[in-house]
Amino acid sequence: MKKGLFDKFFLNFSSGKKSLLVKNILGVYGGDLFSQLISVGIFLLMIRGLSVRDYAAYTVFYAILSMMPGLIGAGINTSLVRFASEYLSVKKKQPYGLYFLNFIFQIAFYLLIFIIVYFMGNIVVKFLFGQKSFISSFRYGLIGGLGILLVQSGRSIFQAEENYGSYIKTLWLKQIIIFLFIAFFFIKRSLNFYIGAQIIIYTNLLIGFIIIVHIFRKYNILSIIEAIRNQFDLIKEFISSSKWLIIYFVFLMAFQRLDVFMLSHFSNTEELANYGIAFRYYSAILLLLGSIHTVLLPKFSKIDMQDINRQREFTIKWIKVTSWIIIPILFIDIFGKPLFLWLNGQQYERSFTIFVCFSLGIWISFMFSPLVNILKSRKSFKFLTSLSFSAFILNFIGNYLFIPIWGGLGAAFITIISHGLINIIVALRIIFTVNERKLSYE
Repeated sequence: MKKGLFDKFFLNFSSGKKSLLVKNILGVYGGDLFSQLISVGIFLLMIRGLSVRDYAAYTVFYAILSMMPGLIGAGINTSLVRFASEYLSVKKKQPYGLYFLNFIFQIAFYLLIFIIVYFMGNIVVKFLFGQKSFISSFRYGLIGGLGILLVQSGRSIFQAEENYGSYIKTLWLKQIIIFLFIAFFFIKRSLNFYIGAQIIIYTNLLIGFIIIVHIFRKYNILSIIEAIRNQFDLIKEFISSSKWLIIYFVFLMAFQRLDVFMLSHFSNTEELANYGIAFRYYSAILLLLGSIHTVLLPKFSKIDMQDINRQREFTIKWIKVTSWIIIPILFIDIFGKPLFLWLNGQQYERSFTIFVCFSLGIWISFMFSPLVNILKSRKSFKFLTSLSFSAFILNFIGNYLFIPIWGGLGAAFITIISHGLINIIVALRIIFTVNERKLSYE
């Protein structure tokens, strides 16, 4: 997008603030775009290097890898970004006590869950996937989830401080390392599910450790304890007010992976692999939204962006501009099948039909998904939680009814309906809200 397009959203900003915002969005977008190119390379190597059965196992692994740290850390990290951004805008100093406790709590809680479910793996896998053949995928996903948790926790601190250089560099480093190792084993023709999963696990653990060392390199344990004492009131407020946002993300992350769980129950391995490929393309495109979310959440969390009229104006203009994304999406849907099959192979022809269904979700997400950050900044956490719970119920019922009939296509349709429910209702609330509490928690 051109700079002038973003300027339209912030007419009330001074030119300096507009320029910084545009620079941040375009900078993070460019960094994410480069990262996604690497990610697509990894993705294609995995498709070409793995058998259909191995790719089905990889789909399950990836579901657990993304879901488990999301259930525990997504809500806490988002709340941390919101809290730390406001604290930094007022106090002009870093809440290191809050940073430290955030890491400790997430690691301890994840390890507790890990111990419980790892040794009950056969029971849990049978319940989630309807078959025990995915036990390796499940356990690998649990181990790799710890690394993902550390990386996401550290990057949320970079996001809160608007340190987008470090935010992007850590992502690049992780993707480049994974790509190089995956490419090495692909060239040797020895790539399989186990090697691919181990590369992802070790790389995320390494990057997570590097991030922790970088963030706390200037502090010893005594200075961190002192920071906790000085920020005790902030930490109490963070804990008491974050519960609804955490519950919101628990439901959000849970229904995002119901598709894989229920497909494994009601469909076959080939359909799961086809769905997994379509979903990975869908996810890769939506990850570009991360660059927008990354900038907007701390921006709207600052005191000077709590004006409801300004937020409403942003919402209306954002929807008008992003609605035109439907044009390139339709172009890909109509003419993209030959390229899709050339990249992925004829055995995954059904995957393109599933992706076409997902493309509608891409359009809806680009129009409405960034607007959720406005309600997070307003601290409308109870409202978001009720929406995510409704979407979870809709997703479960829809998958149960449609997957046995339509397979992966049914799962894709229900996924975009569930996300659309949240995103469109959020936009309507922002547009039609006349007054809402801005500086107190629901």
